[in-house]
Amino acid sequence: MKFAVTLASFLVLFALSSAQTDVGWCRCGSFVSSRHMEIMVLELPEITINDCDSHNQCKNACSKEINTMTNNMDLWSTVDGDTVGQYFCNELFQHGFFWIHNSYIHGYYEVCGGPWEYTGIDSQQQLCCTNHEHIHCVSRI
Repeated sequence: MKFAVTLASFLVLFALSSAQTDVGWCRCGSFVSSRHMEIMVLELPEITINDCDSHNQCKNACSKEINTMTNNMDLWSTVDGDTVGQYFCNELFQHGFFWIHNSYIHGYYEVCGGPWEYTGIDSQQQLCCTNHEHIHCVSRI
């Protein structure tokens, strides 16, 4: 009998402690689309949100963070001496993508490990990279 009471008490305490720490988490990222896949070019630090139902809180926080980090997705603005697009080209190059042409970058968010969802943010310009170098997109190919 003592064992059953002790076990029940433990389960109640565990349930209460779990309920008190049940906060959500949110991931933010930017992706370039290719014909066959989405390729992540920017992942921002994880954000704590109220709970795993707080999609709007996550979307708004990611939109703000992506816009802040990329100067409103302006690929030709400079950050620490390089263009935003150059950072994306470097990231793509490190993962074996040597050539990107006329591709927009899109902002996404993920709530508590669920699917990536579109923030509604796109880059102001198309991204073109040759090897690791950010270049102007001058042709339609």
